[in-house]
Amino acid sequence: MPVPVPAAEAPAPRRLLRDVVFDKMLAAIADGTLELGERLNDDELVRWLGVSRTPVREAIAKLADFGLVDIEANRYTRIISPSLADFADTTLTAFDVWAIAARRGLPELSKDEAKEVARLLGTVKRSASGALPADAITNFASALQVIAGAASSPSISRLLETVGDRAALLFGIASKTVTFDVAAVLLPKLLDAVAGRDGEAGAKAFSDAFDGMGDYVGKVGAAGVFPEK
Repeated sequence: MPVPVPAAEAPAPRRLLRDVVFDKMLAAIADGTLELGERLNDDELVRWLGVSRTPVREAIAKLADFGLVDIEANRYTRIISPSLADFADTTLTAFDVWAIAARRGLPELSKDEAKEVARLLGTVKRSASGALPADAITNFASALQVIAGAASSPSISRLLETVGDRAALLFGIASKTVTFDVAAVLLPKLLDAVAGRDGEAGAKAFSDAFDGMGDYVGKVGAAGVFPEK
């Protein structure tokens, strides 16, 4: 009997270079390598990232679409320098978007998707006692992307990308100075909702956490993390 030949695994889809560059720049903003308000120089980014100018410019354009980079034609391109009001507006809006994604997406999760979301959120829960490390922010965003994908709603996915990524970044920056204690309210309830694939419970988890955001924004303001302007 001939030895069976295992079927070749399907190759993983190749990512566009602009998306790889985008992720690297997003992580660099989150960890402070690229500072808030810093002007970006194409030539320096090309040397640092080891790519051509085209994917760098495409990644910057995507960052601008997400509200993470300001571009003034023929003058400057720079990382955002958000005010406290920007922080409050972005993060509070994100809670509304996340609640919609949970309500629509959680009931549609497969068992495997629910396990993956629980795994990702579990890593965030373990690191939520102080500053949120970059991988916790990334894992939270990835968990919400899985949930939004299950909802099969392009509108929710677009909202999640534009508002959610910006909010996650700002939370990461703020938590370096002010402990993100809202996470302690949100994550246990959200994990329970994921386990039951309960959309209403998931939306309520975000709603309950939203109620504590006013105090958190006040603490961030008192600490001077973002300027009041």
